[in-house]
Amino acid sequence: MKTVRKCLLTICAAVTAVCAGAALADADEHVRLVTLVQDADYAPFMSAEVSGPAGIYAEIIKEADKRLPGYTIELTSAPWTRAKFLVQSGKVNGLVGTYHKPIRRPWIRHFSTPMAKETIYVYCREGVAQDHWDYPKDYAGLLFSNNAGFATPGSAFFEMVSAGKIQLIEEQTTDANLRLLQLGRADCYVQQQEAVEISIQSNNFDKIIPIREVQTETAHIGYSQHWSAEDGDTFIADMDSVLKQMTADGTIRKIIMNWTDGTI
Repeated sequence: MKTVRKCLLTICAAVTAVCAGAALADADEHVRLVTLVQDADYAPFMSAEVSGPAGIYAEIIKEADKRLPGYTIELTSAPWTRAKFLVQSGKVNGLVGTYHKPIRRPWIRHFSTPMAKETIYVYCREGVAQDHWDYPKDYAGLLFSNNAGFATPGSAFFEMVSAGKIQLIEEQTTDANLRLLQLGRADCYVQQQEAVEISIQSNNFDKIIPIREVQTETAHIGYSQHWSAEDGDTFIADMDSVLKQMTADGTIRKIIMNWTDGTI
């Protein structure tokens, strides 16, 4: 009798475990995984730490994830050229931190509601350029450095590069590009002001000066053309709505302040 009772208890336990597993599996079916990638070395906006992706945009994504029940956002970081490839090839759903560049990045089918606005400056070695110069026209003949894969200098700049009027070399990081200026191996560099100032201070670069503001850009999540409307449009609309909420309620501003001490 004890043997029969023991068998019945074992069977009941097994059935309970199977039912619980089925319930969890059913719940998991209603949680959609969304994969995003950001740059690994563009502080304070995007960076990679031992604990994972970091920076202003990572914090914005993490907060948005909390406000999006039914989704799990998996954010990773990679060098910018690699990050773009992952989205362009459809291996990842979206590129975090891209500027609104539909012509240069036709593989992005939708640019999200802006996460932030970035102020872009041209920096040069001392004695190379004047603050009244027209950008980029008056910079003809100079050698610029640029983060690999970045479209930050703008379309008119790249047209001059294609025409041979400006020379261009590229490095992966802000630090590496500014070091070229510091060592006299490049003349100028176009980048977001705060990112440059952080690098100049941390590396004690003393031969680089800001020349002038050249433009402002809005930063977005750019969704891959390989992510179909059927699979992605609901999330895209929900994320856009949440980003608007986070802008309206001051959350994004607070995140930016925390990372920059209010300098942006």
